[in-house]
Amino acid sequence: MGISLRLAFVFFAAFYSVAGSKLGDHTTERRSTGASFGATFFVDGQYGNDSNAGTLQAPFLTLNQARNAIRTLKSSLGGSLPAGGVLVQVRGRDYAFLSAPFTLSQQDSGTAQSPIVYQSYPGDPSAHLLGGTYVTPNMYTPVTEQWVLNLIGNGTSVMQVDLKKLGILSYGDLATGGLGNCNNNKLELFYPNRVMVLARYPNISPSGVWQFMLAGKVLDTQKSFVYNSSRISQWKNTSTLWLHGFWSYDWADNYIKVVLVNTTLSAFVINNVTTPPLYGFLSSARYYALNILEELDAVNEYYVDRVSGIMYIYNPPQDKGCVSVGSTVISMVGVSYVSFVGFTMDCSRGTAVSASSVVNVTFSNCTIVNNGGGSMSISGYNNTLERLEVSGNGCGGVSVSGGDQLSLTPGFNTLKDSSIHDWSRWKRTYQPGLTWSGVGNTFINNTIYNGPHSGILGKGNDCIFSGNFLHDLCFEVTDSGAFYSGRSWISGGNIVANNVFMNIVTTEKVYLGSPSVQAIYLDDQMSGYQVINNTFINCYAGTFIGGGRSNVVMGNVYVNCTTAVHMDNRGLTWQPTYCSTGGMFNQQLQSVNYTQPPWSLHYPQLVNITTDHPCVPCYNLISGNIYCGVKQFIDFNSTIAAVQWLTSVSNNTLDCSVLNPTSNPTTIISSSNPTTGSSTSNPTTGSSTSNPTTIISSSNPTTGSSTSNPTTGSSTSNPTTIISSSN
Repeated sequence: MGISLRLAFVFFAAFYSVAGSKLGDHTTERRSTGASFGATFFVDGQYGNDSNAGTLQAPFLTLNQARNAIRTLKSSLGGSLPAGGVLVQVRGRDYAFLSAPFTLSQQDSGTAQSPIVYQSYPGDPSAHLLGGTYVTPNMYTPVTEQWVLNLIGNGTSVMQVDLKKLGILSYGDLATGGLGNCNNNKLELFYPNRVMVLARYPNISPSGVWQFMLAGKVLDTQKSFVYNSSRISQWKNTSTLWLHGFWSYDWADNYIKVVLVNTTLSAFVINNVTTPPLYGFLSSARYYALNILEELDAVNEYYVDRVSGIMYIYNPPQDKGCVSVGSTVISMVGVSYVSFVGFTMDCSRGTAVSASSVVNVTFSNCTIVNNGGGSMSISGYNNTLERLEVSGNGCGGVSVSGGDQLSLTPGFNTLKDSSIHDWSRWKRTYQPGLTWSGVGNTFINNTIYNGPHSGILGKGNDCIFSGNFLHDLCFEVTDSGAFYSGRSWISGGNIVANNVFMNIVTTEKVYLGSPSVQAIYLDDQMSGYQVINNTFINCYAGTFIGGGRSNVVMGNVYVNCTTAVHMDNRGLTWQPTYCSTGGMFNQQLQSVNYTQPPWSLHYPQLVNITTDHPCVPCYNLISGNIYCGVKQFIDFNSTIAAVQWLTSVSNNTLDCSVLNPTSNPTTIISSSNPTTGSSTSNPTTGSSTSNPTTIISSSNPTTGSSTSNPTTGSSTSNPTTIISSSN
């Protein structure tokens, strides 16, 4: 059996209430833990009334009233909650937050003994919290304005909706966005299982691949370039035209506003004051045109006239859609001991859930999809995100931060057993599925896939990434990583272990750089990582050490990669300013008092770092790895690395036996989540995926033992051994 067939086999197997209260008597419910709640309120967005008592028979109408009832209850008990806490059961209706989100502040907190739980009512469909309003087929009317028909031609496939009649008067607008800046707080249109696209040229292909044009001769690096399509010269109204492109590098994109289409020169002239091209124009830059009515010519496209308030839709589905209005669905600041269980949240213009400075907050079994920004941003301590479904966002997926770097206090935040996929609709780069920062946070058993740029991106200390499956990432860019972190000597102690990286390659044609992308990218002298017991399959580069020091790469399996491990000495060549006296890294060291406790005790190797071979990629260990079908295991001279870089490369083995399945195929084909036993469904495609670490084992190459989760004490190794990296 060939390598490709064996890989196909391996991964097809892997996929797939208080008595006497004036609020009334409330049914006492029990949580899944078996603990009793002291009070329960009910909310019904269809049949409830906020003047009701909030009982099962007389529910509230809104979540806001349930929150207010808890405040009243707490006040009646002298500022305390009843023993066991409060449960809010929310019936499976629609709850729209158009002008303001559902807002919780410190006064809305529970306690460890009396938590507050908002839960979708058992047996109902998931309660739906949305930031938009519905459009239905009976609202569509034919296009009759002659000037519009002159632009779009035959109007039979285009229908229109008057947004003003829906009470929508603010539509937002396009924005340029710098590097990593996703300014996307504008009206959008969503339908079940599909996100509509602003009218564009060229169109997105039926298979979902983004199509681009190439910039011609550059007339002014900041202002103008030649286009190569005669179709553009035929456009009649370009007053709303924008361009979106990778103007100078294939890893940096932004939007620019066109002020003139010069048909004599076949050139665009843009507003370079308010919408400058990121890093300037280069010939052959990839770009497309958008927000132009006369290119409304494909299924899933729409256009908003921001003057008249008319939205035009090409062949709209015979289903209700959602027009985003509100920026956020849930906003929490300073809240503690509050949980949300089993909700669907979507159709916001910004990030659906914003939770800052929160403690012991949990989001469990929630679907948070189709938002203009991201699904969730959470910061604080001891928070848990589990079994989330995240997709369809214009920007990133989930952002998690917490802990204090100066004192090295852990955040103890966890993201686990979640699926994050198909994001970056608006901004294609530096909007990862998972953004992380802080100290001592854990990210385990998540599946992150179908993103044009990075899957995980951030910087911090003592964080753990384990049992995650990252695949089909970085497919549209260059010089990027599925797991990316860079530019620090002090962001150490992070462990990336027992993960699977698959299909980390550039699949789209790029023109402004070589198609070099990495599964794990420790960029610009990033130091102090442990990359242990991971599996890399079909990656351009598996592990990339960009001049950093004290990194451990051990016990990994590399299959069908161009390069397994890259390392360079950029601190000694083209990037010495970062690591030299007074440079960025010295400033970082001073900011954390690195020669004093707790830093001097926790990271003793930093105490003398400024005199211990600064700028040299020293004390890296690359050992006990296995590879097969790899063009080159390392792309540097190991002898030079040992002598000049003080780096050890040893006991790495070419061994294609890792591809031989050792289990009966009928016993390992499963689409269930290895942690929960349930499948994770993709709401866009309807397909199911699972974490392949159920059939891929990477035991410790040194000891042969499994790696335990330091948070739970449970083992993260896998009982089956289709792929094993034991020494």
